[in-house]
Amino acid sequence: MTEAMTTAISDRPVVTIKLATTSDELMQCYMLRAAVFMGEQHCPYWEEFDGNDYTASHLMLYVDGEPAASMRVRWFASFAKLERAIILKRYRSYGLFIPFVNWARDFCRKKGYSKAYLHAQHRLWPIFERMGFKRVDDKIFHFSDHEYGAFYCDLEIDERTMPTVSTDPMVLNRPEDRLDMPGILEDSMDRGASNPHAEWTERRAN
Repeated sequence: MTEAMTTAISDRPVVTIKLATTSDELMQCYMLRAAVFMGEQHCPYWEEFDGNDYTASHLMLYVDGEPAASMRVRWFASFAKLERAIILKRYRSYGLFIPFVNWARDFCRKKGYSKAYLHAQHRLWPIFERMGFKRVDDKIFHFSDHEYGAFYCDLEIDERTMPTVSTDPMVLNRPEDRLDMPGILEDSMDRGASNPHAEWTERRAN
C-alpha cells in the first residue's frame, strides 16, 4: 500500500486516500466529523468525541487536495473496527464511499487482520451487503439517536507478507500505510551505529 491512492480519470477530480499522520490531518478529520455528525445529524459533542480518538488510526480522503472524507479504525485482537466514516455533503455525489471503505479494508488486511467489523446505520445496510459485509446477528441497537446493526467481512490475508515478529525489523519501523516502501529509518542505516549511548554514570555526571 502506498501513502496515497490517487485516481485521475480525464477531467475528474484527483482523489487521494491516506493515513492521517500529522496533527493538521487529525484536525481535518475532527472538523469533518463535527460538520457531519454534529452539524447534520445533531449528535452531541461528548458522544461524537468519545475518548477513543487517541487509541485509533484515522484515514483521510481528499478531493483535489481538499479534505472531503474521514474514517476511524480501532484495533482489537482478532478484528479491525471501521467507524466514524463520513463524507462532506458537497462530495457525496462523487462515488467515494465504496472506494474509501475498500481502501480501509485493504489497509487492515495488509496489517494482518482477517476480519473487518462495523456498526452500520440502517439506511446503509444494502450498500454494505453489496460490498460483501454480513450481519453478525439480527440484533438492532441504538446510539446517538440512530438505529444500527453489526456487520463483518472476511479479509484475505497473505501470510507471506503480513507483519509478524519475524518480519524484518526495519519493515516494522515503516509508516503503517507504507509497509511495502522503504522508510526514513532505513536511510539512517548507512551511518551505522555511530552514536552509542553513554554509560549511565557518565550521563549522570553531565
